[in-house]
Amino acid sequence: MDKCPPFEAFFYPLMKIALEGEVQVRTCTERIADIFNLSAMARLETVSSGSKLRYVDRTQWAATYLRQAGLLTSTRRGYVKVSDAGVKFLGTLKKQTITHEDLNQFAEFRAFKARKKSPKPRQTMSDDKLPTLTPTDQISDALEEIEAELVQDILDRLMAAHPSFFEKAVIDLLMAMGYGGQNKDAGRVTGQSGDNGIDGVIDQDQLGLDRVYVQAKRYAPENSVSAEAVRAFTGALSMHQASKGLFFTTSSFTKSAKDTAERVGQRVVLVDGDRLARLMIGYGVGCSARRTLSIMQIDRDYFE
Repeated sequence: MDKCPPFEAFFYPLMKIALEGEVQVRTCTERIADIFNLSAMARLETVSSGSKLRYVDRTQWAATYLRQAGLLTSTRRGYVKVSDAGVKFLGTLKKQTITHEDLNQFAEFRAFKARKKSPKPRQTMSDDKLPTLTPTDQISDALEEIEAELVQDILDRLMAAHPSFFEKAVIDLLMAMGYGGQNKDAGRVTGQSGDNGIDGVIDQDQLGLDRVYVQAKRYAPENSVSAEAVRAFTGALSMHQASKGLFFTTSSFTKSAKDTAERVGQRVVLVDGDRLARLMIGYGVGCSARRTLSIMQIDRDYFE
């Protein structure tokens, strides 16, 4: 299996393992991965934040949910076993799966879910999707949705602004990324008549011996940058005796444009609108943090 199974798929195998006797939750992660026959790729899959392996996160949350339902009981730090209620539940189970709906029949679990609920300004995902996600996944998905909206907002504003602003924004981004080093005046917009197809330049050293040349095309989403535009840029690079350049756009590049960038003699990097906006977010160009949330998690080593 090349993809981690849904969250609630972890309930049943964890219960079956714990039915053998006291088990350490940490060691159950690999046993469950083997039960699912997870590929090496699936075992490297992380939650959206990248902070934890997804199958490990889902096993640990499954243990939490099953304990809250009273089906597992903690025997010592990091260890669980099936409770008497859990043995009875498995004895009456007519299938080899356990769902959130099954857990909802237990008052302890309903009380646990009630404690976890908080007012939500809006629903970020459908209710039928929630059982497949751990709380960590739900937070990550919400953050991804917020970022996706911010990406679109940035692109909309770049399209609405004056063309020269887009060129300046690209230079500001590259400077924020570290191009030009400590020289704050290393980057400049050159997009004007007689610029020979170059919209911006960044001096990598004080004397300008090593320069990065920039092209910035502000296209509507439906208009992709063509191979001809990439060839024109490489021609401009040749006129400046440059070996490398960065081509930015608010839209996308055609397949032939990407192939052309790979074949030309110069090193040309293409940056489409989505990547451009996400880089601006990552380096704080044109956006700022409204609020910082620190999400704490248990230090399992401390308690074991």
